[in-house]
Amino acid sequence: MSPVHTYVALLRAVNLGARHRLPMARLRELAEIAGATRARTYLQSGNVVLDAEQSDPDAVAEVLRAVLADDGLATEVVVRPAEAIVELASAGHPHDAGQTTPQNLQVAFPVLPVSREAVAGVPIAGDEQVSWWRGEIALHYPSGMGRSKLTTAHLAKHLGTPVTCRNWRTVRAVSELAAT
Repeated sequence: MSPVHTYVALLRAVNLGARHRLPMARLRELAEIAGATRARTYLQSGNVVLDAEQSDPDAVAEVLRAVLADDGLATEVVVRPAEAIVELASAGHPHDAGQTTPQNLQVAFPVLPVSREAVAGVPIAGDEQVSWWRGEIALHYPSGMGRSKLTTAHLAKHLGTPVTCRNWRTVRAVSELAAT
């Protein structure tokens, strides 16, 4: 029997308004079609923790992306080992000075690895902050995200790879789900 690995899969641009609708029960079914077991979701935004025998998270992402596409949803899928997400959440957000509301803190998860230098080169405006952090991208929106130009499209353009973002509260909640 092969060892089982736990992963966190983050789908990009799911259930935003009327586009890319995907009920989480269907996401769990599709994860199982992709060969995963114990698929469990958090919120309605494409966060799924799953177990798989596959030892390569990129291979898990590729299979899940193909199954989603076959079901009519072409979207990026970022997969990280559960331990990486648990460690990320345990470390605390680097831009949180204890006074920041969790919705103003985000983590961008790039599809392809990005360097510190690439992240440092992302143009930002005003008092927003962006930094490379444990292979991911820590974002801080002191004035909120509503009018920010620091969007996933902006990040993707300057980093050369799609990203999907989660607010800090979601990262912590998914971490807790991944730890079980």
